[in-house]
Amino acid sequence: MKALFIIFFTFFTLVCYSVDPDRKYVDHPMNSDIKVEALEIITPDGYALKSWICFPKQDLDQHRILVLAYGDTGNMSYWIRQVLQMVNNGYTVVMFDYRGFGESDDFELDNTQLYYDEFTTDLVSVLKYTKERFKQPVGVWALSMGTISAVLAYNIENYQYLIAEGFVYDPNAVVKVIQEHLDKTYTVPVSALSYERSLSRLTLPVLYFTGDRDGLTSPKDSYRAKFLNARSEVVLFKGGHLQGFQALSLDYHGQRYVEYINTFVDNVYK
Repeated sequence: MKALFIIFFTFFTLVCYSVDPDRKYVDHPMNSDIKVEALEIITPDGYALKSWICFPKQDLDQHRILVLAYGDTGNMSYWIRQVLQMVNNGYTVVMFDYRGFGESDDFELDNTQLYYDEFTTDLVSVLKYTKERFKQPVGVWALSMGTISAVLAYNIENYQYLIAEGFVYDPNAVVKVIQEHLDKTYTVPVSALSYERSLSRLTLPVLYFTGDRDGLTSPKDSYRAKFLNARSEVVLFKGGHLQGFQALSLDYHGQRYVEYINTFVDNVYK
């Protein structure tokens, strides 16, 4: 039974791992009681990226800024529930949609390509805007494919720390796993050839969340990357790909997840 359970999670992870944008929002942070600013951030190559900046209440504000770089599915509205928990714990969270996702400008996407270098351009653009606007250190909260963009972006526009769930250590290895389990051929950009070099420069503190049943971005990947910085940490939870918030819930959704982030960021600022 346990073997079948692991196989199911591996299969589910692989099926979900492809570029699959959704143009319609399933929720909006303005449906909550937090302060939200909607805007567009323009990339150097002229794409308008839809963004929501979610602010904590003044008495809760920890003056910590996070940019959310989600994975390759849906759009930023899929992560509102998680973002609201971070905001309620005093973080300002800058959300955005990659080109071709949500209400950002159109961009032709092939769902058999693992990721696009343009997503890194998008993240870099949001980071530059965020740093210039808030004039304080910024962290990135990256999920799955978003961790690839986060690694590549750090070589262009640095940031202070990274929170990474479903960390991709080697894009080419991900392609091989998908080919082996689903008999599907995926491609990666030419930049994948230099990803290892980019990863070696990721010398900032990283908090890795990794599921013990993640069949694509395994705990081994996070533990290997951890050694790039002595101040990095790994949180191993029971669950599959991107199930950390659910798995680490107690009195409220994602409570232990948020607490791990708080402790980690406290140490970064020390």
